[in-house]
Amino acid sequence: MEGVEALVFLDQGFRQEIEALERRAEENGALGGLMPFVNTGVWEVLSRSEVFIMVVQPQVEIIRPEQQQVRIIDQRGNIIGEYVPEGWGEDADRRENAYMIGDNFIMYGDVEIIGEPYFVIPPMPFPPLEDMPGIKGLVSAGISTLSDDYVRSRLGYGDTKCWTHMVGYDV
Repeated sequence: MEGVEALVFLDQGFRQEIEALERRAEENGALGGLMPFVNTGVWEVLSRSEVFIMVVQPQVEIIRPEQQQVRIIDQRGNIIGEYVPEGWGEDADRRENAYMIGDNFIMYGDVEIIGEPYFVIPPMPFPPLEDMPGIKGLVSAGISTLSDDYVRSRLGYGDTKCWTHMVGYDV
C-alpha cells in the first residue's frame, strides 16, 4: 500500500506489550485523566488470530475520517457526543441542543446522562483488505498515544510525524 513505511505482524511478545500499553492508557483515561475511555477497537483487533501494525506517512489517508467514530457514551449506551466528519458539523450546528466543540466534535445537550460517561473508540473497517480471499472477521483500530509512541520508536519512526494503525483478521 502506498504510504506505508513499515508493517509488522505481532508475535506473542509484541502483542502482550501492546495489550499492557492499552490497559495502561485506559487506566490513565482520556483528556488528561478527566474522563475514562475504552478502546473497543483495539480489543476487537487483538481478539483476531492475525494482527499487524503499520506505520503510515502523515499525509496518507487509509482510513476515511467518517470511519473514525470516537464517541462519548453513558452507562446505558446513549451517545452524548461524537466525532463528526468535516462538513457534517455545519448541519449539526443548526440542530437544537447540539454544540460543536472545536472543528470535529459535537455534544448533544438533550441527552439524559445515565451513570458516568466515557469515551469509546470503536473498531473500524479496513477497506484495503475487504475483498482479500481467505480473510474473515477483518477489523482495524487506532491505538493509544502510548502504544503509538512505543511502536514508532521500536520501528525507527519515533522522530517522525508518521501515524500507526492496527489491523486484525482470522484465516
